[in-house]
Amino acid sequence: MINTVSTGVYQMRLSEANIHPAQDFIDEVELLVDDSLEEYQEYLDSNNDTDDIDELESILTSNNVDELPIEFITDHSKRKDPDEWLSAAADWTKEEGNTIRIFLHAPNLNGTYGPKTFKKMLMGLLAHETIHWGQYDRMGGDILNNYKSGHMKGVELFKKSGKSRDWMRSYLRDPHELMAYAHGLAEHMKELDNPEDGLRNPEKYINDLPIYKQYRDVFPANSKQIKQLLTYTAGYFQKT
Repeated sequence: MINTVSTGVYQMRLSEANIHPAQDFIDEVELLVDDSLEEYQEYLDSNNDTDDIDELESILTSNNVDELPIEFITDHSKRKDPDEWLSAAADWTKEEGNTIRIFLHAPNLNGTYGPKTFKKMLMGLLAHETIHWGQYDRMGGDILNNYKSGHMKGVELFKKSGKSRDWMRSYLRDPHELMAYAHGLAEHMKELDNPEDGLRNPEKYINDLPIYKQYRDVFPANSKQIKQLLTYTAGYFQKT
């Protein structure tokens, strides 16, 4: 996440076309992850199938031999959502360009880790965060240096009100997040028995569409945020 002041001119330009994930980068990371999860399985087989997330992080880091702009970090703090195995943050700096940090939430992974679910979650996060990379590239450094994201605005609101919902509302209405989450929503819709009906009637499938439910928990069905989310989703649905 970047400390980035939203401008009407930029937001209008951003909405002209959906930005897609950086697939070449994701493919490279996938190879790294496949090798790492195989190595971690060998570790589990020799250690009574007892998870050690610090070891998993170490394996992932050591296999990044091409020095891809990704960092794996073990987080031992408790998370509000017990199913949150991973989280991620995309960053941009003038010195390093685009980077991604992946946080491995050890309390949630210990005893529940499974390679297929882990990889699926990670690939989804990479798609989301590399869409942000494309947004950063479209914006350019001059704008990025002074741009404040919905996340940062939400943090400021939270400090004033103490209400986590204030942060969530600011974060989710950010046009960057609307676009990136729409990609994940499109992927979830494509897993439904009737994907096209899911796109036309997301309310009908709300319990099978966690991203849509997350937005609906904050915004009414007829809100401009939900309409924009579904507009972006339709674009990804047709092209992913």
